[in-house]
Formats: sequence, C-alpha cells, structure tokens
Amino acid sequence: MNSAGKDSWSRRAVWGLPAVVAAVCGVLALPTAAAADDGLSITGAEAAQVELDASAGRPHRMHGPLRVVLVNSGATAVASVPAVYLDARGDDDDRTCTAKGAAGASAAGGALTVPAHGAEAVAFDVTVPEQCVGREGTLVLTARGAPPAAAVTPATMRFTLVKGQEEEPGYAAGLFTAAALAAVTGLLMLVPAEMFGQPRTDWWKSPMHGIDSPWSVKDSWLTNITALGAVLGTVLTTTGFLDDWLPGVSLGRFLGMNLLYAGLILFAPIVYSASCYWGWPERTNAAGETVHAFAPVAHGWGLVIAALATLFGVYGQLATIVVLTIAADATQATKWSLYLLVGIAAAFVALYSLRFVRGALADPPAAAPHPVATSRSGTL
Repeated sequence: MNSAGKDSWSRRAVWGLPAVVAAVCGVLALPTAAAADDGLSITGAEAAQVELDASAGRPHRMHGPLRVVLVNSGATAVASVPAVYLDARGDDDDRTCTAKGAAGASAAGGALTVPAHGAEAVAFDVTVPEQCVGREGTLVLTARGAPPAAAVTPATMRFTLVKGQEEEPGYAAGLFTAAALAAVTGLLMLVPAEMFGQPRTDWWKSPMHGIDSPWSVKDSWLTNITALGAVLGTVLTTTGFLDDWLPGVSLGRFLGMNLLYAGLILFAPIVYSASCYWGWPERTNAAGETVHAFAPVAHGWGLVIAALATLFGVYGQLATIVVLTIAADATQATKWSLYLLVGIAAAFVALYSLRFVRGALADPPAAAPHPVATSRSGTL
C-alpha cells in the first residue's frame, strides 16, 4: 500500500471513530429519552376534597371540582386523559358507585395538553351518583396518543367526596310541612264529631273550669320533651357530633331552626295565660260543697292556639330531623329506620293532642257542672 492510500485510510479512521462513538451513544441514549418522557405528575392538596352539588339536568347525579396542578418534566408535550375510580366500602351502594362508568372526570375546555417541561393548573369536573357522597377515590391520568406518550407512566391522586356547602338541607320544606301538619291536627281538634269527645258549640268563649292557669312546666310532658329536644340539638351541634354524620353541611341554620321551634313552645303558655281572666268562679271541692275561689278561668280559644303553637314546635323538630336525615351520608337502612321512628313519634303526638284538646273542649258531665280544679296545665 502506497503512502497516499495509507494517509487516506488514516484520515477515514480518525474521522470515522467519533461517528461510531456518537452512533453508539445515540443508541444507548434512546431508552433515556423515552424515560425522560416518563415525567407526568399531579400536585394538589394533601387531603384533596371534591365538594359536590346537584348536577343540573342530570337527576340523581352530583358533581364538583377537583383542582390540581399537572407537571410534565419530560421533553415531549403530553395530552392527558382523566379517569375516576371510587373505593368500595362494603355497603349496598358499592355496585352503583364502583360500576364501570359510574364516576367520571373532564377538564374544562376539553382535551388538556401539558407542555414539555411545563405545568398546567386545571380543575377537573368530577361527576358521581348522589349516593356515593362520603367515599374516597382515585384520579388517574394517562397519556393519549402514539409513542412516546405510550411510555408515560399514569399519574394518580387520592381524594374524598363531600357534600358542598350549597347543598343545604330543605329547612324551608320542613317548616312548611310542620305548619301543614299542625293545621291539619288543629282542624281535627274542632271537627263536630264524637271522636275523643265532641267540642261544645261555643267552645271558643266557654270558660274551662277544669284546667288551671298559669302554665306549669312540670305538668306538660310534651312541652318538656320538645324543650329537651331543642337543648339536645344545640349540644350536638356545638360539640361537633353532627359534623361527622353530615360532612359538608352547614349546621348554623339547623341550630337557628331548632331554637325557633323551642321559642314556639315557650310562646304557647303565654297565649294560654292571655286567654284567662281572674275571678270567683263556683267550684265543687272534694267534700262536694260548692265554694267560690279566686282563680284564673281559661277559654277554649286560648287552649286551641296554645296547642297549635306547641304542635308547630314539635312537628318542626321532627321535620328538621327528617331533612337532616335526607341530607346525611348515612346508609338507606339507617335513613328509613329514622323515618319510621319520626313517623311513629308524630302519630303519637297527634293522638295525644287530639284526645286532650277535644276532651277539654267537650261539655262537662251533667252531674258535675263545676269539676274540681286540678293542677293540670292547659298546654300540651
């Protein structure tokens, strides 16, 4: 080989060696580039919560925002696809909440692309069945498109579904229901029929000698129970007990309604006392003698109005329990058990009030035109 050929071969070897090294390095770098695209992550609150509200136009569905920041540390832009999976809790709603497609998520504005070496703040709209409130779940983000997107490992984030503050219990509906029930019970008190005693024709102005005034707390068990319910509701609200059973529901209005119904109970004896006048009515004592005693004498209209106020307060507290139960995250079995108990309590309240008021408004027996005065209060 002559010297010219040797020089030419030497130059090729000198220039070809770096090219081979570069090619080998490029091949070795390919997995590294694919791995570099494996950089999608989610950043958000440590205990992320999705506050759910009713989904307009979609009955029995609720939705809420899950606000996160998506970070792409790779060298390629990534189009993310969100999916939501809810945890099973071992109750009757598992089949509904964990079924395929039961829960979903979508980004505002449609498809979301995270730029290379960039970040994107996004609020995913999470939609779930209404009975799934209170569950935990996982948001899963996968990359859409051909490789290298296929090499991106899915990113995940845990969250909890809670009822939004705007989803308040139906306190107004409970108030109107209580007023309607009190009105119906009041009408039944005055029906001219022989049912628990027939009210006299002039019941609103006739003196009621068998019932004393002023009102006494110790003589009214129904009023005592209602007042105790108001105190118990206040204690449960201020101690935070109901917050665990009603997550996401503001209990300030519940406390206010509870105190309102308790105030109606206190208003009842005032009305009853206002219907009384003080005088010297004839009464028969225990020995059968007719005597005159300075005592208050009530009228039927005061008794009826006091009874209506008391019933409004009792039914109001029971209706508040119902609306809170509807808004609660309890199981259906627990809810229906409470509905049954409230219904039984309302029935007994109505029965007791009808028997007492109709008996008080009826004509006294002919043999005892002036019954012996008792310590029985004129309120329920």
